Amino acid sequence: MENEPARPLRLYVWEGVLCDYTCGMIVALAPDLPTARRLVRSRAARGGGCFTDDIEDALKGRPQVCRRPTARYVRGGG
Repeated sequence: MENEPARPLRLYVWEGVLCDYTCGMIVALAPDLPTARRLVRSRAARGGGCFTDDIEDALKGRPQVCRRPTARYVRGGG
């Protein structure tokens, strides 16, 4: 709606997911958790749906929710 104030965005972070040799991370910037999950599913579908089951498993977990400036990193391995 045009006159509604914008809801603050939060960064939703699922760590330790999509593991192969090492674990991966999923992030979504959204106003709420249902929207974050919907965005991740939409992005996965555009990628050909190769990891759909893995992503669904990851999204069952509880993400960290970042409301303030923050930094994260994932170190590669293998």
